[in-house]
Amino acid sequence: MRATCFFGGKRNLHKMTSTSFSGALFSFFFPSFPCFYRFRLAMTVRESLLQLPWSVHVLGMLSFCVLYRHRGGYRFKCLMAIVFLIINALYGVFAGLVLPLFGAAGLINYSVARGYYYLGGFFTGLTCTVKGEQNILSTPAVYVCNHQSSLDIMLMGKVYPKNAAVVAKKELKYYPFLGWFMMLNNSIFLDRKNRANAVNAAKQAAQDIRNKQISVWLFPEGTRGHSSTIDLLPFKKGAFHMAVQARVPIVPVVIANYNHLYSTKEKRFLSGNVNIQVLPPVLTTDIDEGSEGIDALTNQVRDSMLKSLIEISSPSSTAASKAE
Repeated sequence: MRATCFFGGKRNLHKMTSTSFSGALFSFFFPSFPCFYRFRLAMTVRESLLQLPWSVHVLGMLSFCVLYRHRGGYRFKCLMAIVFLIINALYGVFAGLVLPLFGAAGLINYSVARGYYYLGGFFTGLTCTVKGEQNILSTPAVYVCNHQSSLDIMLMGKVYPKNAAVVAKKELKYYPFLGWFMMLNNSIFLDRKNRANAVNAAKQAAQDIRNKQISVWLFPEGTRGHSSTIDLLPFKKGAFHMAVQARVPIVPVVIANYNHLYSTKEKRFLSGNVNIQVLPPVLTTDIDEGSEGIDALTNQVRDSMLKSLIEISSPSSTAASKAE
């Protein structure tokens, strides 16, 4: 009775207990405890936890994430993907400032991409099996990859080459963390709404490929495809103009359809393996810069990538796409 009066009535006591996370836990595990004792015990535990150093809290959260990574559902794994994207982007900002001082600017994007693949993949339960890894070149090239979702950023880290810049839409420049990192690593931003600016940026990229001896990575579909369908959107021609003007090979990279593992529509995010195939380089030295030569090159690369996409996508993914 005193306890009830002290907290301003039975209703207020119940409200204070239910709004406390610790109180809720004790209410669940010890339902037979009187309400007052549950509250006092919860407050005691809370005060004890607050007195622990921050390193213990961080270690505790990491331990929870490690133990829960295979049990976590859609929301948990999406959170892990976002958290480690931010962490790697912050590392990228640091690397963009420090690595050039040691003559290792070519490792900025490479280390960020690999770090995101291994960290993000570990906490989301995703792995990749690569075929044709010997086709990744140590010399400048234009890498073109199919685009299904934001998860591609993590998966492509498995095969991302050294000394390569990213070609991305202009809007990404204004994203917190990711945009800061991309501006520091000399990413190439294309304004898709302004064709003249996009053409000039593509010409500048071709000059950088020749003069700086770098590679570029981009998604020729221009936007995310429909991951529920094992298909490719029509390719934009900017990547192929870059390759022909710079006279460097095109290296097609195909990420298998993973709709059976990840689907925003179905709120599905499962652990599993995704196949990636790196196709043989396509030479551009003898291709004319005219529209007919570019069109033929675009269709040739798209056809080979679509054939590979169908071959390496798992039966589970095909079944999931038909179900949707």
